[in-house]
Amino acid sequence: MRELRLVPAAAVVWAVTLAVVFSCEPVAWGLVGVAVAVAWARRATGQVLVLGALGSAACLLARRRYHRALAELPESIWATVAGEPRPVGGRRWLLPVRVEDYPAPVPLFVDSESPMTLPRGTPIAARVQWNPSEQAGLGQWTGTVREWQAGRPQGLDGWVAHVHERFVAVVQEQVGEASQGLIPGMVLGNTTTQGEAERELYIATGLSHLSAVSGANVTIVATCAFLLCRLCALGPRVQVCAAASAVVTFFLLVGPEPSVLRATLTGLVGLLAVAHSATFPPLHGLSVAVLALLLYDSSLATQWGFALSVAATAGIVVAYPLLYRWLARARLPDVVVRALAVAVAADLATAPLVAAMSGRISVVSVLANVMVGPAVAPITVVGLLAVVFVLLPGPGEEVALWLIEPCSWWIHHVAQRCATLPLATVEATPARVVVAYAWIAYLVALGHGRKVAAALCVLLALAAWSGRTAPEEDLDGLRVAVVETAQEAAALSAQDGPRPQVIVVRESRGSPAAYPSRTVEGIPVLFPQRDGPVTLHRDGTQHAADGRF
Repeated sequence: MRELRLVPAAAVVWAVTLAVVFSCEPVAWGLVGVAVAVAWARRATGQVLVLGALGSAACLLARRRYHRALAELPESIWATVAGEPRPVGGRRWLLPVRVEDYPAPVPLFVDSESPMTLPRGTPIAARVQWNPSEQAGLGQWTGTVREWQAGRPQGLDGWVAHVHERFVAVVQEQVGEASQGLIPGMVLGNTTTQGEAERELYIATGLSHLSAVSGANVTIVATCAFLLCRLCALGPRVQVCAAASAVVTFFLLVGPEPSVLRATLTGLVGLLAVAHSATFPPLHGLSVAVLALLLYDSSLATQWGFALSVAATAGIVVAYPLLYRWLARARLPDVVVRALAVAVAADLATAPLVAAMSGRISVVSVLANVMVGPAVAPITVVGLLAVVFVLLPGPGEEVALWLIEPCSWWIHHVAQRCATLPLATVEATPARVVVAYAWIAYLVALGHGRKVAAALCVLLALAAWSGRTAPEEDLDGLRVAVVETAQEAAALSAQDGPRPQVIVVRESRGSPAAYPSRTVEGIPVLFPQRDGPVTLHRDGTQHAADGRF
């Protein structure tokens, strides 16, 4: 039980930070008091000190940052770009920036005739009209830019931007269309070359995490360094130093942004857990990472990405051993059992959060993640070598990209095929997911595990069979919106108030899609000028007249 000793502290710090950010500071102090009282009643003196100290520190830090976030921002600002610009309709873009002395990223709406390609760290000067933010979080303002001017990133940000530009350009020249958006995303977390439809494809199949820098990337890099040192018969200390150096190099190549810092810290904690597993177990390491990150940046407490990352890691640590022992009875190859156990554990842990975030969950995510699993590590490792080769003379990057292009092609086509399966995504709420988990756990505990697995397989087979013959939907009875571009469709689906049930896009640019299109919210999007006749069916599936999907 020693590995659980920091879990209560991590939970209290997270809850306290959330309470302060949501303007409930008395509740935050009450939570600290209750936690300390419970620990005192259990005569856990160490927990009393840890919970009291860390809970109070989190409350004070969040309170200070929250009051700074309430302060009005000036009309004229100097800021730095904090993330990739996203189109939100027409010529309007959403640009996250960091304003000096403001404790959270600030979203700016910017009008631009041409696509915005501002790299992270770009300095901008702007005149902004500020409005109160309607999004939950530490940041209290959103801005509409009236005038703006951008410079070039300097120092480390400038070097990182140069590396990204060079690598993306080489990828565009050397690989096919299926890999052009995926390789930069998987290697450097750069998704600027991914279109909206491609992003939706990976979201629908549970593969969007591959295009975001995460602790998994760091773990792969560190593991490769470990194995290389072991092959060279180097000692444990050299192995740890080499792995740490590889992780730091990865951090510098990808860029010093919050998500990368989060992934790097999580990876370093995992590295310590591997190197000192007897004294630094995984759950203890995860708790340390959560505590450090929340004390460093209170805004993480309300970010879905942070919650999903923690949930997936915790799910793998806790559920993987149980699932592995259960799945091993199926007499499948060990590598398949391990991949399946990891995918199921992560999916079980994150499904309630995904349901709360989007109202839908991916039914095919486990299948997709197991199928693409063997292709992930080669892209991460050899892709990073390609980034290094880009900075050196010679054709090394061409060879590296040639080696990993089949892997990225495979991932993209797995996503395409899984997205066309009937009921690839279904509507869900957190309550429904939790109730389903409870029933499954109850039946498994009674010894009906095989029957539960068989029943789930039968249900999926019946759903797939019924999906083949689902009747066509009559669009005249639905709320249909007609727009000119895909960007307008994305903005329309995200607006407040009643949403359309179907969106028709008149835009004809681009090659015909090989898979159905949906918004992040799950609204079907039809492109009759680009894809030809497409029918919508009552189970939510779409079918092209020429059979492409």
